[in-house]
Amino acid sequence: MKNPFIPSRSPICRVADWLMIFGLAIAGLVAVIAALLSQVMA
Repeated sequence: MKNPFIPSRSPICRVADWLMIFGLAIAGLVAVIAALLSQVMA
């Protein structure tokens, strides 16, 4: 049985991993900007 925590060598899986990581980072930045804007507008 393969360990699910070891990254796969498949390039498609690597691209999916990077998209997930950058997607989370961008979502976090959007949330911070939205929170700052709501503070400024209030």
